[in-house]
Amino acid sequence: MKIFISNLKIVSLLAVVLPFLSFAQADNHESKAKYVILISCDGLRPDAVEFLGKKWAPNFYKLINEGAHTHNARTDFDYSITLPNHTCMLTGRGVTGETGHAWTENSTPKLGQILHRNKKAYVSSIFDIAHDHGIRTGLFSSKDKFILYDLSYNERSGRPDSTGEDNGKDKLDYYHHNDKTEELIKTFTDSFSEKPYGLSMLHLRDPDTSGHAHGWDISSRSIYIYAVAKMDWIVGKILEFINSNENLKGKTALILTADHGGRLETKTHLKSDHKLNYTIPFYVWGAGVGAGLELYEINQTTRKNPEETSPKYDSPNHQPIRNGDAGNLALSLLGLPAIDGSTINAKQDLKVQKPKE
Repeated sequence: MKIFISNLKIVSLLAVVLPFLSFAQADNHESKAKYVILISCDGLRPDAVEFLGKKWAPNFYKLINEGAHTHNARTDFDYSITLPNHTCMLTGRGVTGETGHAWTENSTPKLGQILHRNKKAYVSSIFDIAHDHGIRTGLFSSKDKFILYDLSYNERSGRPDSTGEDNGKDKLDYYHHNDKTEELIKTFTDSFSEKPYGLSMLHLRDPDTSGHAHGWDISSRSIYIYAVAKMDWIVGKILEFINSNENLKGKTALILTADHGGRLETKTHLKSDHKLNYTIPFYVWGAGVGAGLELYEINQTTRKNPEETSPKYDSPNHQPIRNGDAGNLALSLLGLPAIDGSTINAKQDLKVQKPKE
């Protein structure tokens, strides 16, 4: 009789507790990395990496051979310029439409300009999700207009933290700008060594700067190709930094993409319907990432290689891989949920490992 009562109590207790346990398990995201670094190479064309090849771009090819990649990712459909596309990366939204982030300008914001005021609604970002889960965030930029994100997610403009412990409204723990990418990298690694960032973004301007000055010239000894080779050198410095630090080695993932390509003839990238402008690379490497994988091949049920086209967001066929996938992928690798309000990779279904058979 005592045993019966005891078992009855256990059954009753389980009836109350199990639904909550099931909910907690459903909401639990498996962490694949402790640190994620999102690198944006402004104006990087994938055919420039291919032109350099393994000999002259060994670090890009290290990402390719040891990680998952595609050389046929896409920018936003409507805009192939810097700030709108970086906002896609950070918010997981396209630019236009009811669900878009609505930021179309591409210059240093004027006094009072922030993402939420422009949208007339709060626009959540990767910084919100990571910071509210107690993860340190950082943004290191080589263009001063990226102050937009510090202004939009500081202690005045950020929203209250309603996730667990209150980590405050300032979603971006550290912001730093330096036009000189060599100095920017040193600041980044020094700052990271002092106090690591669980989620950080690094913006590198060189390919875009050289492209606007001399054209996106894919030929030997061009200024643009030199700038892309410099990006390879910087990637190598980041990989060396990770692999030489026992706290980071095996625990860090990199996502590298671009905001747009560019054209030799016009020295611009304004036309979002031109394939040289909307075709970009997308690399993922490190903790939680398979080796030697092509992203379209392992994502056939959710993504479709667009070949030379640029599909709209409402295309009935599978979407291409976009730079806007990066934000929710970064959070997924950290074991965090998707950005609220996001529409690109909102299901966090972009795989970076071979599906289990």
